[in-house]
Amino acid sequence: MKTEKLTRQEIIDKRLKQANWNVSDKTQVVEEFDIIVDSQKVQEAINPYSGHQFSDYVLLGKDGKPIAVVEAKKTSVDAAIGREQAKQYCYNIQKKHGGELPFCFYTNGYEIHFWDLENYPPKKVYGFPTRDDLERYSYIFEKHVKV
Repeated sequence: MKTEKLTRQEIIDKRLKQANWNVSDKTQVVEEFDIIVDSQKVQEAINPYSGHQFSDYVLLGKDGKPIAVVEAKKTSVDAAIGREQAKQYCYNIQKKHGGELPFCFYTNGYEIHFWDLENYPPKKVYGFPTRDDLERYSYIFEKHVKV
């Protein structure tokens, strides 16, 4: 049974690479992306991670802004377990960084689900899209769907 870390290294990283994402290039992919969430309700930080969420991967557009979130689960877990987590990461990134809502992916390495939160329900896909594909989708939805 693979751990989440092994699933990421052995399967998800390779599947991202197949879509021309360079996981070791921080201008394309940020692993363990730190999302600062509102912690106004907490007077004093309980631990150094209070008020933080960490997305497994954030894919960046050519402008350096988050274009997609990828939530990873280990292979023995249903990918759908990551659905709500990925959604929260997307909304919290949008809150902090502004702009368009990033696309959502959740995966256990074998199953990949793509979710355009504002426009369509999640659907199973058979690989990750390229950066150009995501930017094209973003342009289409921003310019044509939201008119």
